[in-house]
Order: sequence, then structure tokens, then C-alpha cells
Amino acid sequence: MNNFFTKFLILFISFFCFFSHVYAAEILQVSSSSILLIGDNNRTYTVKIACTEISPDLEEKSFIWLKKQLPRHTKVNLKPKGSLDGVLVAKVIPFNSNIDIAEKYINEGLATNQC
Repeated sequence: MNNFFTKFLILFISFFCFFSHVYAAEILQVSSSSILLIGDNNRTYTVKIACTEISPDLEEKSFIWLKKQLPRHTKVNLKPKGSLDGVLVAKVIPFNSNIDIAEKYINEGLATNQC
């Protein structure tokens, strides 16, 4: 009887491990050159990209570049750094690159590092 219970428990746990869905945060909208709307299945967050400062003359070019880098439904990891006026400030790391989008922004010359 104990052997049956052990096998049943292993089967039950493995069923949930293999067939459960993992819902990652994804981009819903790029609102500006530094503000994103991100959702994770049942919640949405307004997120400001951490450690970046965009000059006003590069605002439009930065916005277009960011929309190309983070199209709708791109899955991302968030590393929160704080909040500012109810907006989450976080590092945004796309799943497909493992490089913070702020680093890419700065390397392109579209933003300056503020950390």
C-alpha cells in the first residue's frame, strides 16, 4: 500500500510539473521612449525603464527604436529598482537576448546612463 501511494504521489507531482503553464510578463504597449505597459496574465503594470535618460531631441528616434526592439507580446523579465509616482521603475530584459534593454539603449547612443 505504501508503494502504491509513493508511485501515485510521484505521478501527481510530475503531472503538474510537465503540464502546467508558465505565464511570463509580456509587452502590451510601448507608450513612450521610456514607459511600457506590461502584463502578466491577469495584471498590468506601467513600467519606466531604469537607468536611462533620453534627451528631448532624440525622443522620436528612441521611441521608434524601442518599438522595434520590444514588439507587442515580447516576453520579458523585470528586475524592479523602485517606483516613482506609482510607476514601477525596473530593468527590462527580453527573454530572447538576456541583455537589459537600457544597456542596448545606451550602446545605441539614444540614452544616457543615470545609475
